[in-house]
Parts: sequence; structure tokens; C-alpha cells
Amino acid sequence: MSEKDVKDNETEALNNAAAENAENADIEAGETDMATSIESVDFAVVYDDGGDSITTESAENAENTEGIATEDSVASDNANRVNETLALGATDDEQSLDQHETVQADSATSVSSQIDREIKHHRKKDAFFFKANPTFALDHVTVHNRKTGRNVLDDVSLAFHAGATHAVLVDAEDVEQHQALVATMVGMMRTTSGNVMHKSTNLADATPVDVLGHRIGFIPQRFAVRGDLDAEGNVLYAMDASNRNFLQPKPVIARELLKRVGFEEVTSGLPVGKMSALDQRRVAIARALSCEAEVIIADEPTAGLNRDDAAVVLGLLKKAKRDEDRKRAIIVVTDNPEVADQMEHCAELE
Repeated sequence: MSEKDVKDNETEALNNAAAENAENADIEAGETDMATSIESVDFAVVYDDGGDSITTESAENAENTEGIATEDSVASDNANRVNETLALGATDDEQSLDQHETVQADSATSVSSQIDREIKHHRKKDAFFFKANPTFALDHVTVHNRKTGRNVLDDVSLAFHAGATHAVLVDAEDVEQHQALVATMVGMMRTTSGNVMHKSTNLADATPVDVLGHRIGFIPQRFAVRGDLDAEGNVLYAMDASNRNFLQPKPVIARELLKRVGFEEVTSGLPVGKMSALDQRRVAIARALSCEAEVIIADEPTAGLNRDDAAVVLGLLKKAKRDEDRKRAIIVVTDNPEVADQMEHCAELE
């Protein structure tokens, strides 16, 4: 054997030995990893009270498997329903189709009937949710006269809504009650108990200018106009007293209001004190409207007028309940049942 062959044999032996060592190292590494993997698994043994069962972490895997199975079951059920619907669409069996439609119709009818029953059951209970809050209200108002010991107004509750006409019928013989009611409604007299409300505002918390200049247009039975001023001057006087800001010039608004209440011609220069009783009431209504209030309170607006003139005044008040840009609550305080009957709503004061 030559020296070259000896070297080749030695090289081959060394290579074989290295390969064998590498293979043994891989086997040992695999066994080590397996051992490590096995050792990394924690077996938590839990005994129940009966001592009959043992729970390990494998139970969690079972639960996860069960959850997956449940999801698969739901998906399978949905798929089956879709397939059934498609099959019904493709079938020619009219009986099957009719039966399927009947089931759906019965289900829908059942739901609809249940809703109707719930609505009818709760209709009375929840009826107040569908009622609009009053624009103006007396809430359990009592006015006590300390000198006489009498409750002139005794727990009075009244509600008035914008866009409607109302009448409060008072006793013609009870002047004290009549005056106390009107004074309380316009904020001139404080209540002993209870509240007079304009929407969410208690009139007791508002200033007189705010009440009569912004919230309430008042037509008193006496001194409703200034006799020394002409019609336009009267309306301008009321507008100035209200301290309101107007979008148009005041004279323009005043003339428009006078035209609305029936003045066809310019009345400049003619004192209201020299006008007829009907025209004076027209001016008084225009003054009440000029402050752009949502509540108009008229105290005996037809007193001293004949039947025809009274009808004109009541017609103007009815017309004022609704304009293009606003609604008003029109309230007439009167002891005349015929006048009260002309309003849409009437409450009699006891």
C-alpha cells in the first residue's frame, strides 16, 4: 500500500468518526429537548370533595375543544337553515311553501299582537309622555288674605297651551277673587303657596319688566291704553317699556300691528281717548302683541261693548293665537258665560 492510499484511508476514517459524533450529538440534543418539553408541562392535580375525579390542565383543552365544537354546531345549524330555504325556493311542492310561509306569517303576527298588547296595557300609564308641557300654568296656587283669614284662591291649578284660546270663568259676585286671580297671573301679587309658571320659569323669580315686557301681554280691564296718545304712539310706548330689541324699526312694527287689528287708515294725531270703545280695544290688543309674548291675558275684554263689537274683539283674540312665526296662549278672564263659551277651553273657578 502506498503512502497516498494510507493517507486517504486515514482521512476517510476521520470523516466517518466526525459524522458518527455529530449524529450522536443530534440524538442527545433531541432527547434533551424532549425531556425539557416534558418537564415544562405542569400537571396540576385537583381533588374534588368526593375524591372520585381528578382534573388536570387537559380539562381546559377539553373545554376549548367543546367550545369549538359548539361554534361548529351553530355554523352547521345556520348552514342547514340556509339550505332548507334554498331547497324551498327550488321545490315545486306548493304545500311545503305554503306551510313555510304560514309559519313565518304566524310568527310575525304573534310579535305584532304582543306589541299591540303592550301598547294598550301601558297607554294610560304613559299617556303623560305624549302631552305637551303647558306654556303657562298655575300650580296649586293659594292666596291668603291675612285681614279676613280667607283663602281668596285656594289650591288653584290651571294649564294653558300655546296655539289655543282659554277662558277662566269667575264668580261675578266675588270681585276679590277675580282681582286676585288676574294680579297673580300677571305677577303683580305673590302667592301664599304654589307657583305661577311660564314654561320652566317661576314668575316669582322674574322681574316685573321681564314678566310684562317679555313673557305676558296684558290687556287690563281699565287703563289698557293712554288716552293722550294716538294709536301708533300707544304701541310705541308699550314697545319702549318692554326693553326689547326688535329686528325692524319700531314704527314699522307698530303700523303693522295696528293694521292687523283692523285699522285700515293712519291714525296719527287722533288721541285714543277720543276713539270709540271698540277702537280702544283694538289698540289695547295691538299693545299686548307688541312685546311678542307667548301668553296674552285679557281681563273682561268685552265689558261695556255691544254684542257685535264684542264679537269683533273676541275674533281678534282668536286670530292672535297663531301667527306665521309663533303660537300664543290666549287667556280670557271673565264672569260672562257667553264669552267663556267662545273660547276653545274653559275652566270655572270655584
